[in-house]
Amino acid sequence: MADGTWKDAEIVFAANGVAGKPVTLRAKTPGKVVLTGQSRLRIGGSHLVVDGLCFKDGCIKSGSVIEFRRDSKTFASQCRLTNCAITDYNPAERGLDYKWCSLYGQSNRVDHCYFAGKTHLGTTLVVWVGDQPDCHRIDHNHFGPRPPLGENGGETVRVGTSEVSMNVSRTIVEDNLFERCNGEAEIVSNKSCENIYRRNTFLECAGALTLRQGKRCEVSGNVFIGNGKKNTGGVRVICEDHRVVGNRFYDLTGKDARAALCLMNGIPDSPLHGYFQVKRALITSNTVVRCAQDILIGYAGKGATLPPVDCVITNNVITAELGLKAPDTAAVKDVGPAWRKMELPDRR
Repeated sequence: MADGTWKDAEIVFAANGVAGKPVTLRAKTPGKVVLTGQSRLRIGGSHLVVDGLCFKDGCIKSGSVIEFRRDSKTFASQCRLTNCAITDYNPAERGLDYKWCSLYGQSNRVDHCYFAGKTHLGTTLVVWVGDQPDCHRIDHNHFGPRPPLGENGGETVRVGTSEVSMNVSRTIVEDNLFERCNGEAEIVSNKSCENIYRRNTFLECAGALTLRQGKRCEVSGNVFIGNGKKNTGGVRVICEDHRVVGNRFYDLTGKDARAALCLMNGIPDSPLHGYFQVKRALITSNTVVRCAQDILIGYAGKGATLPPVDCVITNNVITAELGLKAPDTAAVKDVGPAWRKMELPDRR
């Protein structure tokens, strides 16, 4: 695509490449192709790559700005969105619900992208889980600031929905930077089974990585840095057979559902959209430093009377020692488009 501003561009990228020889839609100069107005992108086919596009200062009426499907019957597989950005793509009506990026199909990837400034209703990035494992990969992205929405529907990443929460997704969310993602209490909302969340950095996010529904997920090697900001949280565990291993939590102020580590109570005979009892969780080798609430076992919401059972909590280090410091956030590298800092305003 030629450099310049493209207004109201309805892009349908439909083709079929082969492994090692994908079909690519790319910006002539990464970051210089700016899509605005009601522009949107649909990706349908296999082995496709979209590289270097920037969606900025526009809005749509429904659906998603970028969808990994051509239509309801043609989904994407083995496709990739890389080095792209969506910023400030907001409607005038804060209550208008649309997503910025929706993953359908199987084995797709979103990497080295930048998403920031979402102020309206709707999750920033959603994995729509189907009947078969999705096996998507979401890695090395920068999820920038999102202000509080004031209601549910302000997640930054959601994998699944309540209706399919017992389906297996096997999505991997790794090596991302979440910076001041304050949309709601669930920064990341897990609603499917066998997903992995690893080596992500959560910087001053007023919420928690929440294993809301689904089973057998892993949360490992993540770093949560609160810097004393209000309501900054860690990991919230609900349902069965989850593993929370080797994470680090620094200077978090959140309590209850936003404690550094929170294991909730469950609801008897819980519906899919409710709270299942925590069973057989493994919480090990985590480090908690100067947090307002370290490990909370049995946080009870409305009607939640079933305490966690058969859990193993071992080899965790909890300290309030003043000499310890959080890691240098400047060391977080290789996230977001290479051109982001040049092309987009500094929000720090």
